[in-house]
Amino acid sequence: MINIGVLAHVDAGKTTLIEAILYKTGKLRKMGRVDFGDSFLDNDEYERKRGITIFSKIAATKLEDIDINIIDTPGHVDFSAEMERTLSILDIAILVISGSDGVQSHSHTLFRLIREANIPTIIFVNKIDSDKFDKEKVLEGLKKSLSNNIIDFSKINKNIQEEVASCDESLIEKFIEGEEISKKDISFCFETLKAFPVVFGSALKLINIEEILELIKKYFHEKTYNDKLSGIIYKIKYDENGSRLSFIKLTGGSIYVKDTLKDEKINQIRFYDGEKYSTKDKGVAGDIIAVTGLSKSQAGDTFGDTKKPVTKLLPVLSYNMIFPEEISLYQIYPKLLQIFDEIPEIKMEYNEELERIKVNLMGEVQIDLIKSLINERLCISCDFVDGGIIYKESIKGYIEGVGHFEPLKHYAEVHILISEGERGSGITFINEVSDDELPKNYQSQVKNIIENSKFRGVLTGSELTDVVLTLVAGRAHEKHTEGGDFLEAVNRAVRHGLMYATSVLLEPYYDFEINIPMNCLGRLLNDLNNMNAEEISYEGSDTVFVKGFAPTINIQNYGSTLLSYTKGLGQITFGLKGFLPCHNTGEIINEVSYMAEFDTKNTADSLFCSHGESFIVPWSEVFNYMHLPLKKFELVKEEEKIETVRSTYDASKADSEELMAIFERTYGKITRRIGDWDAPVKKQPEKEYVYKEREKRKHYLLVDGYNIIFASKALNELAQINIDAARDRLVELLIDYKAYKDYEIILVFDAYRLVNHPTEVQNFAGVYVVYTKTAETADQYIEKTTHEMIKKYDVTVATSDGIEQIIIRGKGAILISTREFLKDLEDTKEAFRKEHIEKNTASNRLFDSLDEELKEKIENIRLGKEKP
Repeated sequence: MINIGVLAHVDAGKTTLIEAILYKTGKLRKMGRVDFGDSFLDNDEYERKRGITIFSKIAATKLEDIDINIIDTPGHVDFSAEMERTLSILDIAILVISGSDGVQSHSHTLFRLIREANIPTIIFVNKIDSDKFDKEKVLEGLKKSLSNNIIDFSKINKNIQEEVASCDESLIEKFIEGEEISKKDISFCFETLKAFPVVFGSALKLINIEEILELIKKYFHEKTYNDKLSGIIYKIKYDENGSRLSFIKLTGGSIYVKDTLKDEKINQIRFYDGEKYSTKDKGVAGDIIAVTGLSKSQAGDTFGDTKKPVTKLLPVLSYNMIFPEEISLYQIYPKLLQIFDEIPEIKMEYNEELERIKVNLMGEVQIDLIKSLINERLCISCDFVDGGIIYKESIKGYIEGVGHFEPLKHYAEVHILISEGERGSGITFINEVSDDELPKNYQSQVKNIIENSKFRGVLTGSELTDVVLTLVAGRAHEKHTEGGDFLEAVNRAVRHGLMYATSVLLEPYYDFEINIPMNCLGRLLNDLNNMNAEEISYEGSDTVFVKGFAPTINIQNYGSTLLSYTKGLGQITFGLKGFLPCHNTGEIINEVSYMAEFDTKNTADSLFCSHGESFIVPWSEVFNYMHLPLKKFELVKEEEKIETVRSTYDASKADSEELMAIFERTYGKITRRIGDWDAPVKKQPEKEYVYKEREKRKHYLLVDGYNIIFASKALNELAQINIDAARDRLVELLIDYKAYKDYEIILVFDAYRLVNHPTEVQNFAGVYVVYTKTAETADQYIEKTTHEMIKKYDVTVATSDGIEQIIIRGKGAILISTREFLKDLEDTKEAFRKEHIEKNTASNRLFDSLDEELKEKIENIRLGKEKP
């Protein structure tokens, strides 16, 4: 049995390719079509309506004497999580690329996930019959974007052996020595992901479909499995009779009807083929089966030696669901659970206290799907409100947290080292405790708790991710430790560590790819800059291909704006990059106003027991009460602690101690607020601060040339006649301005529409005139230059561009509007003129003070009438 998954971005022709394969292998007598709604696997009504694949489905067929399953996967980015789970059951992947569109943003994501899952891959470039198809360009794009080891396996390529040999060092030597690269060598390269064959064809026209089948038959082998029962549950579904089906890929051993799996009995084993299925008494390794009888299983669960896959494509949006007033949430909640069971990538949370259901999802298509399913199955309507971005939290560095839970006749203490993990890694567990310190069963408890819990951060209460949680110490009591004690201790330990850690707020980012006419590039780059986009790159002449990544909240709705100003010519595609540090952390934290120490459901305090009574120890004092020593840190001794001086409050602190003691006796112990002063600190000598005058720095003035010209009545009128003359006149004005002001002046003009124009700088009597390079606006140049210069110099920017003003203020520069700058130019000119006149006048005052006779004598000498 070989399980082959077909993956692609939207509209690449994935479902059509599956129809073609089923037709060529004799499964179908006639090919169905997506646009006709009669394809073999698109059997869901909603899928037919939308024309997209939402749920993964299986078609069974034969390739000569080999049994194969063809698995259709969702292509829309909103259902990427369903596709990602399906990767865990594949032996081979076929990645479909549209010949007319080339490699899209989502294609990058798919190829990365395929490689991380270690799945041998065939690339099929579809739609070669399109007028837009250019084989050389597409092949170059594949090698540049995906892998250099992509090999054209068409019959006309005579260099196949050489290209395969270049993918492996041992084969290079073999090829140089003149030996033939064998079929076994090629299989080795394909199955170890050292090379990726590409086939060019057309699924709709049945062009080169046989070449795909020939590749599979010739170079790929059926997997071998061990005899120990293992597998993964990758999907949950309910059939038309309401029976709960758990779809399983067996990765080892055999399973029978009436066997027990996860403490539940299997009632039936089904083998699906499209909508139909057959029942058997047994499933063997390599089979994909659906079993009934498992009520507690979840998509992503594993058993045996199979490793649980890490989900990388996570929901990024959060909404509240609202129903008609007459609907009781309590009554419909169990039915909603069944619906969300089938689409586990959409997370539902029910808050009984607030009587509110919140869902986390990927996008608008998922919202439409949920509405459709609820209306179809429950005959009620629902709506989604209060939508927003999902935030997550992580940390920098590492910290050891302590959790102690000891009410009467209970006991557990754990120390968890929280350390920074890789982006996208989720929560990773490591155990460094020996069996002598903590019995094995309690170690397993801690592992299960960490792997199945959602921990909340302390900045906004968002879910914790991308951290490594290491069990470094633990203790149980022989008699008093109960089942739930370690659950309490672990949660408190993680929370306790987070209170001391340097937390980082994360937000979702989208990779984007944009095709846009060259004359719209300036506007696009300015927009991307305002959306905090990063790693922006572009190429092309008439049509420009732009890519990068940006915060989801900024770019998710940019498609409609793009269509508007490009008059329908601009195209944008998205792919989830992951959760990265938030671009406006302070703003979000202030908006959420989360108070970590008052979140009693996620407390960092510990519970201790003394003389038969339990008492709560605030998180800031847990280090003083813990039973086990810290493993990774050393506490500062009590005598080394100091009071930190904090403005005038601390000066009067000693005088108010007696009043505070009276207050606490009356009203109880005061809990201090969260802050770095709660952490142990070493004594440091008090610093004496002396006022020092700020060193005078050179002052630069950056002027947006065209912005000034078109704001000045005189310059604008001149520009209508001759733009060059207007530029020259502005330069002259600035030369005079520089002579009066102590500024270094940089005048910037756009040249972004000029083809292949480098940045050009000219010096006119000390005024630097800059013409920007191709595709760079004056705004961008000024912003970049301000960012670089503000660290060393004082910078003033003259512009009235509203967006640019916001950016410049954010950089810390001084801003002057065009109107103010033009007035200053005029005032400077007038002041310069008056000063010049006064100087000339002052030079004649001595002559004016002489008597008339002497004046006449001097004048006659000047005229040559008298000799001196």
